[in-house]
Amino acid sequence: MTVQALSSRRTSAATERWVFASCVAQVVITTVHHVRGAAIFDTPGRYHSILVALILLAVSTVTYTLARAATGTPQNVAWWTFWTTSLLGFAVAFGAVEGLITHVVTPILRQGYPSDEPFDFLFEATGILHIAPAVITAILLIRLARARRSRTTDTP
Repeated sequence: MTVQALSSRRTSAATERWVFASCVAQVVITTVHHVRGAAIFDTPGRYHSILVALILLAVSTVTYTLARAATGTPQNVAWWTFWTTSLLGFAVAFGAVEGLITHVVTPILRQGYPSDEPFDFLFEATGILHIAPAVITAILLIRLARARRSRTTDTP
């Protein structure tokens, strides 16, 4: 293994840890946001989002751990499952849909927030805050995919 390949793997490992940390941040934001929403709007159905976030985090945790420990095909399957769960679950579902569409785009299109719900700054702020870890996750995942692709194309 060349020094460049070893350096690339270390960089990828650090980036993977940041992806995982960003996913954990998304779960924390989701929990605060939906507990707040359930309490102030008397909508206990919002707790289901926390369950979804925790299940996604469990899948990410298991597959991240397997990807670090396994080799060959099991490692590849675990890594791509971690990558896909992070992208679709945390960047797209919670970041793009929950954060961007629900708390930014929809209120702009409707020219305000729903009149049947009182405006709550903490609830709306944590809703919008979903976007930050989603963007970070997406950028890091793109870097990881590019690094992985270049490693596989560089090997003879």
